[in-house]
Amino acid sequence: MSYFKDKPLISTRTTSHVHRPYGGVADVREIIDRAAHVKVLVFPMSLASRLVASELACPAFYAMTGDAADGNVPIYLGETNCFSRRLGEHLADPQKAWARLMVVVRGTSKEVRFTKETAAYLQFWLTLAADRCGVMKVVAGCPPRMPEIDPLEMPLHERMLEDAKRLLFDAGLTAFEPVPGGMPQVDAPALLPEVADDAESGPMEIDVHLPPGGAEFELRYDETIWARGYPANDRFVVASGSDFRIATNPSASPVTRARRAALFEAGVLTPIPGAVDRMRITVDIAFPSMATAAKAVCGAHVDSSKWRPVDLTQRPVMQL
Repeated sequence: MSYFKDKPLISTRTTSHVHRPYGGVADVREIIDRAAHVKVLVFPMSLASRLVASELACPAFYAMTGDAADGNVPIYLGETNCFSRRLGEHLADPQKAWARLMVVVRGTSKEVRFTKETAAYLQFWLTLAADRCGVMKVVAGCPPRMPEIDPLEMPLHERMLEDAKRLLFDAGLTAFEPVPGGMPQVDAPALLPEVADDAESGPMEIDVHLPPGGAEFELRYDETIWARGYPANDRFVVASGSDFRIATNPSASPVTRARRAALFEAGVLTPIPGAVDRMRITVDIAFPSMATAAKAVCGAHVDSSKWRPVDLTQRPVMQL
């Protein structure tokens, strides 16, 4: 069937089924695609205490949403090895009393294993998507981590991620994919002069090959983040091997959020074994200025003072 003239096919066609096992409209709903490896369950938090625990004693990614406050709808994104146990923990936590709706993503069959690492993978990328979209306000919890995934399993995880985003949208959760033509509502502070300069000072370039301008700089942030950079022509290059903080502070501007999301999507960040708060940059990246580089690396509203010059004469020399 064709409803619109000259409307091209932009991706594979899909069909989602919405099952209401108890009837009603805004009651319990399950969203299923027979071709997908994940499915979504939606239910009001008022029913959470009546959940049959054995039915959802499984790994899952989940999202809790609440009522709008100050124009923002809060959303909490989590992952667990046993959803029914985690749900009980949230019910006993008075700081989660604001939650009104629970949305759960889990596997569809035993043939395709949906593990805790799968849930962590979804949490990592969907948190970034929600942060970039800006439709809802992400409530801070444990920083999401990028799990170590077998390269042979990565295509499956990427497919699960795309299926999850689509089924979550069909469930009414638009935090990860804005409505076409809509304007995202990004909760960010008013643009300060430096932020406005960031927006106008030029693009970020990934995997550049620019010779150093003679000086080198180091950045240290939050006790664990370290980065190295150097000026090159009219840009500032963050060198390969530098750290990249995973979490993004609420103070980060929309421009900084967009740059960080682009780096995650470009595949130029790799997990650091044993580290849950940072990743490693694998290529040289050119930024319009030292300040924009610091903001992107730290995920925070910082300035160029985070970069400190390196005294090359003080480096130890190895005698061979």
